[in-house]
Amino acid sequence: MNSFFGTTHLFSSYTPEHILLLIAFLGYSVWFIRAAPQKSEEQQGKVLLGIAIVLSILQLSKIPLNLYTGTFDHTKDIPLHMCNFLPFVMIWVYLKKDRTTWATVFFWVVLGVAQANFTPSIQFSLFHYDAIRYWSVHLFLVLLAIYPAIVWGWQLTLKDVFRTVIALNVVATFMYFINLALGSNYLYIMGKPPGTTFFSILPEWPAYLLILEAIFVVWSLMVWGTFWLIQKRSIAREETIEV
Repeated sequence: MNSFFGTTHLFSSYTPEHILLLIAFLGYSVWFIRAAPQKSEEQQGKVLLGIAIVLSILQLSKIPLNLYTGTFDHTKDIPLHMCNFLPFVMIWVYLKKDRTTWATVFFWVVLGVAQANFTPSIQFSLFHYDAIRYWSVHLFLVLLAIYPAIVWGWQLTLKDVFRTVIALNVVATFMYFINLALGSNYLYIMGKPPGTTFFSILPEWPAYLLILEAIFVVWSLMVWGTFWLIQKRSIAREETIEV
């Protein structure tokens, strides 16, 4: 176990630390969602907004902490990866209760950020400051994304699938030019992420980008289809009860 600045223990996937983190967060999420009806929707929104703000602060704290430890790298530590900038988007979602923005990034979180929890790229074990940041951001982003769907009944439409794909390509194009200027690989547009991740099974750049986008489209349609089926069954059940 590391101290806040300790770098002795490296993180390994599917060790007791990794598994316990996932189980503990799953248990917390179930409790958090079940406790939701005890508060008004306005109070719920404030709590979720607070979580998004805390995640954003944790994400921004990486820069001064890495500068302090002498490990800052402008090609890796600016919050331009998807998992890094999404907390700021979530602030907007919960500040404005913006369903359209939520639906756009929902697929990014479910298909991207959630995957990062099962194939993490964090270097150090807890309780190193970057491990605290990594797990807080990646785990709680999933909770922030699924909460409106489960508790508030926000729905996904087929239009949201097209919107999320277009938005992702716009962001990727913008990030491509940033990567050229910085010599970086934000959003993993210039190459695969390091370590063993889902990307490891894909062919090399640039072919993997095309395959990854095709997978994203198919998976987004599957997620939308699942929501559509749940909604359809829910409506049918309500109609049966009324009869």
